[in-house]
Amino acid sequence: MPANVTEHIGIMITPEFQVSASSLVAYLDQLRDHIFIAEPTSNGDFRIVASNQAMLNFLRLPSQQVIGKTIRELLGNNDTAERIVNTYQGVLDTGKHVIYEEDSGGTEFAFDVFETSLFRFNAPDPEKTYIGGISRNISLRKSIQESLESSRHKLESKVRELDLLQRQLQEDSMRDPLTGLLNKRHVEEFLNHELARAKRTQHPLSILILDIQNFKSLNETLGHQAGDELLRWLGQFFRANRRSSDLLFRFGGDKFLFVVPDIDTSQAQAFAEVINHDVSNETFSLQHTNKPEPVKINLAIGCASYPEQAHSSFDLIRSAKEALYRAKQFKN
Repeated sequence: MPANVTEHIGIMITPEFQVSASSLVAYLDQLRDHIFIAEPTSNGDFRIVASNQAMLNFLRLPSQQVIGKTIRELLGNNDTAERIVNTYQGVLDTGKHVIYEEDSGGTEFAFDVFETSLFRFNAPDPEKTYIGGISRNISLRKSIQESLESSRHKLESKVRELDLLQRQLQEDSMRDPLTGLLNKRHVEEFLNHELARAKRTQHPLSILILDIQNFKSLNETLGHQAGDELLRWLGQFFRANRRSSDLLFRFGGDKFLFVVPDIDTSQAQAFAEVINHDVSNETFSLQHTNKPEPVKINLAIGCASYPEQAHSSFDLIRSAKEALYRAKQFKN
């Protein structure tokens, strides 16, 4: 201990600084933290033997109704009192300094949350053991923390919603609004990706371009609403009958484009025949008229494959268009 510091009533002070017990009490009464001392009782409770004014103010009781009272007498026989008594007993048994949070819920006092520091000490009688405590009201801090946590959760939820909305908007921007198929703007992007995979794995890749043979006459005789209804129905039909690996596009007007991985030229032609057969055997009925009119659909289909006909997306599409033109000429 430095030469200019001595111990006086348990506090380290300089010789020039003199403090009485009453002055110390007055000082402690100015603190906003609850400061108290409790002693164990024979019946497993703890009696308050000292308290500063802040603790009395919180309890809204005069000192004579606090000092000398046990925890259970002050708080009642409830879970809060039992929890506090058990905590005090743990400090008494182990001698460990404990810092924990407790609240006054379940008592008749105002609900507040405290951060309490407990320690065991012997004074002035070395044979007698006490529990000293300092409690700080952290209700405002907890409220702010909870508010911030709630705000964080709301913000995270909003971010997730915005992310989902962004993905949905991105998905919608890639889709043809009438048929629900991928739109023409993204053909080259997806086709290049699938073509690169086919080259990497040395697997074939085919594309099919489909054209509705009688679409123009249907539009002229039954109106554009009928044409839209037919395109919408075909989009649903194609989606219901495709493989999971196939990519379907509305290629503009009455044309559709299929990207079909792992299929060579002969397999693509066979696949085109199956599609043509299935569609021609379906009877499409217009629903926008009072009497639904059955319409038969005829398709012309052109195929092209990597690596037989082309090695680039541009050449694949060009070759498929040429094959489509030949198919239409043949049907006419």
